[in-house]
Formats: sequence, C-alpha cells, structure tokens
Amino acid sequence: MKRQTILLLLSVLLLSGGAAAQSTKEQTLEDLNRTAALYYCYENHPRAAATPAPEGYEPFYISHYGRHGSRWHASESVYENPRAKLRKAAEAGKLTPLGEEALRRIEVVADDARHRYGDLSPRGVREHRGIAERMYCSFPEIFSTADGRLCRIRARSTLVPRCMLSMAAANERLKELNPAIDITREASKRYLDYMFRMTEANKIKKEIKQRIAELREREIDPSRFVRALVTDPSLVGNRKEQLRFMNDLYCVASVMQDVDYLDCSFYDLFTPDELYAFYAVRNYQMYLEEGPSAEFGHRALSDAVPLLRNFVAEADEAIATGALSASLRYGHDVNVIPLVGLMGIEGCDTRESDYRKVDQAWSCWRVTPMATNIQLVFFRRPDGGDVLVKFLFNERESRIRLESDLAPYYRWDDVKRYFDERIATQTRQ
Repeated sequence: MKRQTILLLLSVLLLSGGAAAQSTKEQTLEDLNRTAALYYCYENHPRAAATPAPEGYEPFYISHYGRHGSRWHASESVYENPRAKLRKAAEAGKLTPLGEEALRRIEVVADDARHRYGDLSPRGVREHRGIAERMYCSFPEIFSTADGRLCRIRARSTLVPRCMLSMAAANERLKELNPAIDITREASKRYLDYMFRMTEANKIKKEIKQRIAELREREIDPSRFVRALVTDPSLVGNRKEQLRFMNDLYCVASVMQDVDYLDCSFYDLFTPDELYAFYAVRNYQMYLEEGPSAEFGHRALSDAVPLLRNFVAEADEAIATGALSASLRYGHDVNVIPLVGLMGIEGCDTRESDYRKVDQAWSCWRVTPMATNIQLVFFRRPDGGDVLVKFLFNERESRIRLESDLAPYYRWDDVKRYFDERIATQTRQ
C-alpha cells in the first residue's frame, strides 16, 4: 500500500475516532456541570505535551477567535420567574423543606445577578487571562521583543460588553507579561460582518425554536420536580408554566459554575436523568441553530465564511509583511460553532439527522464551553520554505479533514486550498 494511502487512512481513522469519542450520557453525567451545555465553564485541565515542530521551524504568528468568558445568565426572567413562584408558594405555606431551601438560594442568586444579566463574571476574566498567559508561555518567540524585535497584536471584539471585557482581560495579561508588546484594540461595527455574522442563523431560528419547544414538552415531565418543591403544584400553574419554572431553574443551576464565588448549587433539585434531558434538548438546539446538522448545517456554517476568509487574509498579511504577530478576536458561541464546523475541526463537523444520536455525534460542552477558542499557530524556517500551521482547539492539538505527512502540522498552502474547497462546497449546498 502506498505511503499516501496509509496516511489518508490513518487520518480518516483519527477523525472518525474523534467524532465517535463525542459525548455520551455517561460522559456528560461524570461532571454535572457538563449538563449546562453552552454554560459549561472552560476546562482548565492539563493539556497533552505539544508535538514538537519539524526541525528548524519556529512559531511567528498566531490567529485566534475566542468566545467571551463565563457570565451571568442573560435573561432576568430566568432568575425572577422561579423566585416569584416560590415566594407565592411560601406565602401560602405550601413549600416543602427542599422548596424552602430552593427559595433561600434563589433569593441570594437573583439579588447577585440583578442588572448584571449577560455580563462577564470574575471567572470569565480569569479564563481569558489564563488563556492569554498560556499562549504567551507556549509560543514565546511570537511575543518576544528582544533585540529590538517588534511584536504587534491586532485585537478586535464585537460590541457586546462581555466580549470587550474578555478582550481587555487577555490583552492586559499579555501587557503584564511583556509591556513592550504593541496592541491595537478595536470594538467596531466595521468588523461585525465577519466577527458577529448571523445572517442565516437568524432566518432559521424561528422554525427551530418552535421545534425545540415541542421537543422539550414531549421529553420532559415537570411533575416530580414541582412536587418536590411545592405541595400544591397548582400554585406554579398549568403544565406549560410548570415546565417553564423547571427550565428556568435548570438555567440557574447551569450558570452557577460561571459565578463560582457564590459557592451555590441547584443540582440537588434535579435527578440526573432530568438534568440530562434538559441538556440533550439544549444540545440539539445549538446543533440545529449553529452547528453542522444534516438539515440546517449548510446554512448555519455559511455564516462563518467571511470569518474564515479573514483568518486567511490576515495570515497572508503576516506572512508577507512580518508586521503582525497575532490576530486576537473575541465574540460569541454563535460564531465559533460555525467556524470550527466549517474548518472541519475533528468532532465539530459531524452531520447527524437523528435527534437520539446527536449527543453522540456532537456535544455542546465540548464544542463551545465558555471562553472556547480556536488558535492557528504558524511556523516557518529562518531560511524560508513552506509555512506550516497547527490547529489548537481549546488549546489542544486538533486535526482537520486534510491529509498531512506532518500532522498535527499542515502546509499553509495546502490548508488554503482545503479552506477554498470547504467554502465552495458550502456555498453550493
């Protein structure tokens, strides 16, 4: 068998293994925080040792897109609706002991969240400071200003405060590590066409929202949950209102890890099966709205085409001029999900049409935790030759659907052709 064929087979096996290794119910429930789906905090676990670059190659440029860090929940009603229901039951003397404890907690949590809805939390600041520090320490050549070398960084964020503050946290840490770094920061409507593009996502959301509401009603029975907190379930309302009450408390439970200084949990109100049922529905929703689903994926991923083209253009600028050391972009899950799907990052572009199998093909807590990030790190030899690139997804070496005899390193010219093919296929669908 020819060497190229062997390498291609190995690449396919690695990629299929990455997809097969996606979430299962057991993996998700190993850590109940994972049932939070898109509210799952960034995993700051030790990474595997980096694969050394081919001999003679040194890093010179990094291109990045990161989701904002951990935050408070964006919806005031998520806090206030269950608080109002529990207060009403308390006034009627109809709370169980667990319900009384739930009310005590929601009072603390709702007061803490007041007028902070969607804001970056202290944990979110720590996440981006940590990512920036590890980036600096992993690739010191890129951020060096020794011997008169210039290190210029272009940082941009969307106009949403949590994204601007995530950018500020990362930039501040880099400047602490090397005050001589030159960082240009921008948060401008000028760049939103690629930084925060949701053209197709907004068109399909209405249809998906209705489908998800029907799925949630079919898959989740709120009766046990409500009775565990309230002795007279009618005080919470009809079945639809009870399901909303339960869903709101699931959202509160999910976001507690993002505001970890409160040291408060609501998971004990739920059974593991109930938590997983909510997770599975939310995971499916994100998969349909932003991911590579069989039904909507061709539209959702097309939103990332301008962002991917920006990655290529700024990399070519850095290669040609040597005047750009890093491009750091800060946005949202709704942008990074289509981007990594369009790039073909392992485990991020699997297409599935069966709801019951989606959680095994694609898992929200893996693909888009808080502060999730994709980094393309570029390498070259001082004497010229091919430029190589390595993909880091959440700071872990990752493969794409492209053959390479240097994997996890790829020749940039090959990657550009691969991206062109992915974009062309996307626009034809």
